[in-house]
Amino acid sequence: MRQNKPQNFEQIYKVMYNPENHTTERVQKKANPPTKAELWKVFTKVFYLKYGKEFLKNEETLNNLEVLFYYFLNDPRFFECKNLVTHLNEPDFNKGLLIIGGVGIGKTAYLKTFETVFNNYAPLRFKGYSSKVLTSEYEKCINAIEKDYFFKDLNRKRLFIDDIGSENNASNYGIVDVVGNIITNRYDNRSITYATANFASSSNNVEETLRSLGDRYGHRIYDRLFEMFNIVVFAGQSLRK
Repeated sequence: MRQNKPQNFEQIYKVMYNPENHTTERVQKKANPPTKAELWKVFTKVFYLKYGKEFLKNEETLNNLEVLFYYFLNDPRFFECKNLVTHLNEPDFNKGLLIIGGVGIGKTAYLKTFETVFNNYAPLRFKGYSSKVLTSEYEKCINAIEKDYFFKDLNRKRLFIDDIGSENNASNYGIVDVVGNIITNRYDNRSITYATANFASSSNNVEETLRSLGDRYGHRIYDRLFEMFNIVVFAGQSLRK
């Protein structure tokens, strides 16, 4: 009986990528775990198709991207990356990622690119939303059943929440901290979460930014940030022109 052999990681992206909506068609095909070279080739291709420009390579952008590559590849060199924060909590592959940095330095673009890159690779597949979109979508719920479904749908294995701390609370027959509730639910279910946040001020201080998130979401979630996330700091100037 003929068996389907796992494909090379790069092969599952040939022809399937749709540049018009920046997504890949999800297909039920097995792929071997990517090598660093394969992941780089797919990442740079998808990045170009999504944003219409080549990935800008310099020391800072490569350092920022390297920590993500080693994390997703489960490579022990992840723990040696200089922009991985190690003095506030203990890094672990079983934790998610909280990426903190200035505006326009690639936090969102890189995670959105990885979202597309892993769309056809189930072990690392995740879905991304901005914190403001989550709040807006919750406000559209018209009854308790829809609200319950909203939160249950977001309890997927891996989830990316972009720009946490920037959203307002939702107003839907009461004030609801939507993102705070999602973070709490995912903590309780031990689900992997990826998140980005801008520095709280021009001082670019990590501890200050984490305290600001604690002020926003409450002390219980502040404590859970250290249990849920590997904390990563992106450096560099804005890439937006």
